[in-house]
Amino acid sequence: MKLIALKPIYFGGIVIVEGQQLKTLEQHGRELIAKGYAQLADDGNSPQPEPTDAKADKKAKK
Repeated sequence: MKLIALKPIYFGGIVIVEGQQLKTLEQHGRELIAKGYAQLADDGNSPQPEPTDAKADKKAKK
């Protein structure tokens, strides 16, 4: 899980400062988010809405 630090976090032997990205396990990431230490990073792999099929729409209107 990719996160962006909102507060300094000691993680993996180093301090992650505000705005830096970090990778962690799902459970640890959810805990950091719940406590307000981090937020989800938008890595571009978010599910995209499926494009509508214009041909199918035209057929349905007829």
